[in-house]
Amino acid sequence: MSIVFLIFGIGFLIFGIRHNPKIHEEEGFGHSGSILGDIIALWLDKLPYWFTKIIYVLIGIVCLIVSFCL
Repeated sequence: MSIVFLIFGIGFLIFGIRHNPKIHEEEGFGHSGSILGDIIALWLDKLPYWFTKIIYVLIGIVCLIVSFCL
């Protein structure tokens, strides 16, 4: 199980570091087919890119910490 957290941690950390305004504009979620999914996608599309970048990096750090604790 710790391998999964390690992979996700490294992936989110790399994606968070490489995240820039151009990538943020291109990564639209589109229509998911469900009402809840569309509401979440609408909310996430309005976040500024720097906030999304911080979220990706924090998720990566938390996953790495969890992988080393397991």
